[in-house]
Amino acid sequence: MGSLVRKSRLVSGCVVLSYVFLLPRTGLTQESATDTLRRQVTEMQEQLKKALERIDQLEKEKSATSGKIDQLESAAAARIGQVEQSVRGVQGAPSLFNPAIGMVIDATAEHRGKAGGNFNFRAGEIGLSASIDPFARAYAFVNGNNDGVEVEEAAALTTALPWNLTAKGGRFFADFGRLPKYHQDALPFVNFPLAIERMIGGESQADGAELYYLFPTPFFLRATLGGMNKIGAENERVDNTKSRSWSQFTYMGRLSSYFDLTDNHSIELGSSLAYTPSVRISGDPSGSDRILSGVDMTFRYQPLASTLYQGLVWGSELFTNSERFPFDDGAKRRRGYGGYSYAELKLNKNWSTGFLFDYAPMVDNPSQRTLGYSPFLTWQISEFNRLRFQYSHLSNNFKADKAENGNQFFLQWTTVMGVDIHGFQIR
Repeated sequence: MGSLVRKSRLVSGCVVLSYVFLLPRTGLTQESATDTLRRQVTEMQEQLKKALERIDQLEKEKSATSGKIDQLESAAAARIGQVEQSVRGVQGAPSLFNPAIGMVIDATAEHRGKAGGNFNFRAGEIGLSASIDPFARAYAFVNGNNDGVEVEEAAALTTALPWNLTAKGGRFFADFGRLPKYHQDALPFVNFPLAIERMIGGESQADGAELYYLFPTPFFLRATLGGMNKIGAENERVDNTKSRSWSQFTYMGRLSSYFDLTDNHSIELGSSLAYTPSVRISGDPSGSDRILSGVDMTFRYQPLASTLYQGLVWGSELFTNSERFPFDDGAKRRRGYGGYSYAELKLNKNWSTGFLFDYAPMVDNPSQRTLGYSPFLTWQISEFNRLRFQYSHLSNNFKADKAENGNQFFLQWTTVMGVDIHGFQIR
């Protein structure tokens, strides 16, 4: 029994010693493991934080790189689109590298009083027009008729001069008056008024140069200055193939304007002057100057709702010519006045009618004059096909040519192939 008690005390003592010596060591071990774990967790947090920051940095770099790539791709796509558009434009419009070409055929069946009748082939006119480069464009008209083949116009115009300036050079219809610079097939009636034929010499054809200035005004106002051999296709005062002193050239100026009076009414006004310092004539070797001037007015009534198919056009021009002419008793100065006035009523898209009055003196003897009265009727079959009937009565106070006297009848047929280079002149 006593031995059992001693053993129990021995075991109890060992247990106490174990708690005394072993328990503190175990606590220290657990505390050290906790610190280590905390430190490792902290390190992992730091590494995770750095990893997240690196990921953010990589994302930003990726976004920036992606944006640059997108910009480059967009720019490349836009450039490719422009190239493809240019290629399609060239493929779809090969005429960009070729001039616009058109041809006008103009013929009449006519009866001129005592002179009799005739089928008159007046014009087979080929027109060419093209841009030369960003700085100029050019156009030409080659006309063949009963008198032969002639280059009516062949001129170049600038397109990029500063200060609202435009220059033209070559052979062209000078900017003198209104109707004198029209081609015959573009007139609102069949023939040129006799006043234009006698005082100017028909179409205002000229070999030379012109300079235009467009004023910076709220309405259209343009000035023209020019120098040329002569004005007038039928003007025989000067030979284009011969050289001469500069005093024998013709110098021209014109001022023209356009105003909208109301939404339906407009008016064009113009004033022209051509001056030749010296005109050589037989019997007067010293020569003398020639002054040709004119004023023109065009009034239009164009209802907005008619889309150009109805309306009224009234146009008038007055010319004066002053120069010396040779006579048996010496050279004498003659001053003559002439002109015309017409009105055209547009009934609808296809039909129009009008009346022309013509007062035409002889320039070398203004007391001799011709009065003309011409009603006309136009059937615009299409934009490229037109028939016109005109009756004219010419009355002279002198013995005139048979073809310029009495009752005259005209049936005009005008057709256009391709592009009408004349443009929309009559409006």
